[in-house]
Amino acid sequence: MSSEQPKLDAIAAYDLIAPGFRELSERRRAYLDAVEALVISRVPKHAKSLLDVGAGDGCRALKIAEAVGIREVVLAEPSPGMRALIPSAYETWDADMEALPSGRKFDVVLCLWNVLGHVPTEHRVNGLKNLARLCTDGGVIFLDVLNRYNIAECGPLTVIGRRLRDTLLPSKRNGDVDVKWIVDGRAVQTDGHTFTAEEMNGLSERAGLSAIEHVVLNYRTGERQSRLSAGSFFYVLRPIR
Repeated sequence: MSSEQPKLDAIAAYDLIAPGFRELSERRRAYLDAVEALVISRVPKHAKSLLDVGAGDGCRALKIAEAVGIREVVLAEPSPGMRALIPSAYETWDADMEALPSGRKFDVVLCLWNVLGHVPTEHRVNGLKNLARLCTDGGVIFLDVLNRYNIAECGPLTVIGRRLRDTLLPSKRNGDVDVKWIVDGRAVQTDGHTFTAEEMNGLSERAGLSAIEHVVLNYRTGERQSRLSAGSFFYVLRPIR
């Protein structure tokens, strides 16, 4: 039986799950591999630098960088527990999406596995603006988020309830959800957010980003889907200069 814990802020939650992060990643291996394949196939040929925002243990970014021949890699991760897992040979930033340093630009910017969903509502546009600011002219941003109306993952009854609530009570429309991870028999809880396609379009526009590609992926199998309600959202974004 899992030992229930109080809800934590995202950084504290990631500190607690850090020892079991590889195990958690394996549970979504098919989806994560599909996202990585999409990123690798879309990295510009000229790319020489990569920034991963919310890098976790750094494994995904380092795997992508190696696959495309990028040597300049910076891993931004606000959780001390997760940063401790990153090999010491690599440059790390103790920074979250809302407070990324200035003075550097990157050809590839990653923000993967619903990192945006752990950013407070009032900071999401500024967080996306930071990604745009740190992206070179001709560079690209890769981002994926969880879909609020994902029937394949949440089930039709949950999605119908969310749609009805959002339609009938638009002033209370909110994609916030409770996030719970079970690691080593312990429940770790934090807040998260799920997104609609309309919401992501609005956030991107306000942040000065143009979506050059939007892909829907089944969150369990990683297979590409034709319907918006059938998976999570993967975006290829570019700053509007």
